[in-house]
Amino acid sequence: MFDAEAGFDSLRSQVLEDGIAFGTDNPVNPGLEDAIRATLEHSHPSAIDPVAVVVLEQTPRQVADLRDLAQDLQLETGYDTVIVRTPHVAAAVSDHLTRHQIETAQRAMAAEPDYPEGLRAFLDTAQTASWNWGLVAAAILAGIVLVVAVTVRQAARAAER
Repeated sequence: MFDAEAGFDSLRSQVLEDGIAFGTDNPVNPGLEDAIRATLEHSHPSAIDPVAVVVLEQTPRQVADLRDLAQDLQLETGYDTVIVRTPHVAAAVSDHLTRHQIETAQRAMAAEPDYPEGLRAFLDTAQTASWNWGLVAAAILAGIVLVVAVTVRQAARAAER
């Protein structure tokens, strides 16, 4: 969880205001906010809208606290997807994305040091990452064929005795 209650209140207020929040008052925030907003507008995250983005300057000792922060903000602000970004990690919660999509997208985001590009990577990956169901079906079918072949072979050997 975010350390100070006042810090959480500030993040919640910022998210409610325009969907983008910063953990500290930094001179680069206005430019970064414009770039994040442009990324959200040009990436068309309609499948996971509305999206809120929180930028923190430090990663907490327990990285799981970022997911808790995202969850708390999601519950209190009504955003369907909340993404929290720090210099080293990204955490997100979403009502629309699967855990697989979120975790794949978090890795893509954290791998990109440029925050707007990382957000773009998150959004693109989250909306395209899914199981390859054709490959899953082929693997299941191959497993069934293997079981049938082994069963037939064992039945044939038993009949020869």
